[in-house]
Amino acid sequence: MAKDLAVDFAIDPAAVGLFGSMYFYAYAMAQLPVGVLVDKWGIRNTSSLFILLAGFATFLFGMAHSFSVALTARFFVGLGVAFMYVPALRMLADWFRKDEYSTYSGILVGVGNLGALAASAPLALLIVAIQWRNTMVLIGGVTIIIAILLFIFVRNKPEDINGASVEEIEKAPPRIVVKVRTVDAIKVLFSKYNFWTILIFFFIWIGTLFAFQGLWAGPYLTNVFQLSQTQASNILMLIAVGAIVGCPLSGYLSDKVIKSPKKVILVGMSCYIVVWLIFVLFTGTLSLNMIRILMFLFGLFGYSQVVVWANLKENVDIVMLGTASGIVNFFGFTGAAIYQQVLGLIITKVTGETAASTVLGFRISFVFCLISLVAGLAFYITQKEKPRETI
Repeated sequence: MAKDLAVDFAIDPAAVGLFGSMYFYAYAMAQLPVGVLVDKWGIRNTSSLFILLAGFATFLFGMAHSFSVALTARFFVGLGVAFMYVPALRMLADWFRKDEYSTYSGILVGVGNLGALAASAPLALLIVAIQWRNTMVLIGGVTIIIAILLFIFVRNKPEDINGASVEEIEKAPPRIVVKVRTVDAIKVLFSKYNFWTILIFFFIWIGTLFAFQGLWAGPYLTNVFQLSQTQASNILMLIAVGAIVGCPLSGYLSDKVIKSPKKVILVGMSCYIVVWLIFVLFTGTLSLNMIRILMFLFGLFGYSQVVVWANLKENVDIVMLGTASGIVNFFGFTGAAIYQQVLGLIITKVTGETAASTVLGFRISFVFCLISLVAGLAFYITQKEKPRETI
């Protein structure tokens, strides 16, 4: 949809980058509050209220006739959907056994990527059929319905429907819940070295992943390889396909085979870096079949890092998990916003009138991603082995 926005609002690539990043700035800003609210309000109330906000904001975006209104709507869409993922992770912790957490968190993100799949070729076809504004109004209406259904049917814990708790199923001692002030929890978390390795890793991983998949992969294909928007969308679907495969697979490997989230992350991240290296070396000379393969591998290995949530759960006391997840997500989506803008600035600065300059602009932006990924992996490797329950 980047081209449609550029035409309708008469904006350059840097402004498109700002528009894309606005969602992630809002998402990032919400992450500490979402962790606190999930711990205080519960999953049901928190998620349904803010998904409702996202629905109304998407409706507003479809009706926007100025760039400033579109930016504002984009911000509130990001703010609303920010209150979905962390509550879902908390729900997994409350509803499933410890040795199932990686598997189900992988399935969660895999299913989420069905949305990314729908946002590629199917969304492009819908936009062609009814225009992007009507598409956004339709999506806004569907989102409002989802928020209402979520409030009606979702419950916070098994005990809310007279079900057995995780501790009862595992025949473990009842969980002793000690209330911790948010300020104290933040101090404890930021004092831990392992927590910092996760934060920095997540900032770079999500930054590169969402900057490419969420914004710049489409312009890369249309500007460097002269593909149509529909052709590019069809290829970009393969990222989501790879993610749908990679997320549950990495979760299963972490829980049942390798039994170490960190080791799964190290292997997956190394392969993800190789994919970026190929993009750097052959930015403008890849065949379409090779691009298809790389897009699938980008999703397969890029999303294998989803087991970072199991790695976080190993290193954080359960009473701080909501807050910790919010902080980690804040770093990740701040990274997404920053990387989207930085890549936009690089591409705008370097790209000129010639095809060679266009290729160079994307190559330099890819080099930036590659270098930061190598640095992030090097830091993550230093994470110290800790017991599974607490830091």
